[in-house]
Amino acid sequence: MSNSETTAAPKKDVAKILAWLVTIIGVVMFIIGIVAYGGISAQLKAQGITVEAVTADNPGPLAGKDVAGPFTALAQVNGIQQHTIESTSCTQPDGTVLFPGGRTFGQIPRAATNDGKTYSSDVKVSDGTSTDGMDHAKGDPISAIDACSYNTRSTAEQSGWLQASLMLPVLAFAVAVFIMGVGLTVVVIGLALLNNGRKKATVKVVEEAKEAAKE
Repeated sequence: MSNSETTAAPKKDVAKILAWLVTIIGVVMFIIGIVAYGGISAQLKAQGITVEAVTADNPGPLAGKDVAGPFTALAQVNGIQQHTIESTSCTQPDGTVLFPGGRTFGQIPRAATNDGKTYSSDVKVSDGTSTDGMDHAKGDPISAIDACSYNTRSTAEQSGWLQASLMLPVLAFAVAVFIMGVGLTVVVIGLALLNNGRKKATVKVVEEAKEAAKE
């Protein structure tokens, strides 16, 4: 055996070992992604959340289903958004709109009150502290508009927290799927390297056989 042949053998062995290592790493990543996805789904389902109907006339295809995956979680976020729009609007019995719905927590003005019943400080139009366009002294009963702002701001805050909480598992599901995708890609690359090594070995054997036949 020549020196070139003895040198090529260890290189071939190293390449084969690396190809198997790449394949195994891909399989491990794929399994980790599956386990992560299943664990997130189980934890989310354990909360006992069901998808709320968007509206009575158009509840949505996932309404009533358990929130246990990315699509049901997003459907629940959509339902919460719709109910928040309806819950953050205030209308007087005569039909006068005191406060329109659809605003987020940050868009609803903060009234100067701690209990939603009386003002906790003086508010004036002149210095820009009034949120309803009227002057009020500390201890005065809160106006209907500011009372609505106080209540809807609390509702919008809870809605924001709920939506953010549901978006976290959606992001986690996306990461798990990404890990599975990367793992599967790595497996394909590893198998391709192994297959390429086998083809080269086969070609080499055929060439050696031809050379031996010529001799």
